[in-house]
Amino acid sequence: MSGQSEVLRLHGPLTIKTIANVRDIIQVYLQEAALRSRSLVIDIDGSEEIDLTLPQLLLSARQTASGAGVTVALNKPADGNFLTVLQRAGLLCGDRQKDSFWLEGKAA
Repeated sequence: MSGQSEVLRLHGPLTIKTIANVRDIIQVYLQEAALRSRSLVIDIDGSEEIDLTLPQLLLSARQTASGAGVTVALNKPADGNFLTVLQRAGLLCGDRQKDSFWLEGKAA
């Protein structure tokens, strides 16, 4: 990676009703990041309406990105509704290394 990043800001409801559109947007950004040898940084507003489909999509996007040589990171640690969804879904295990994607943001 060149040290530069593509930045994707996700806002508005991030729920099952909108996740197909979010998936399409992430796919475009991943393709751009791969073409430009950049990482992808995703900025999520934790105050938005969020459900489990968002973390599921992000896990899938990370897997896809890894295969294309692209690193995906969050712009900041999960907070607000996003953090609540992660906790309720059991996606935080208390292991700093495993939770770093969600809780450390871009600095991880």
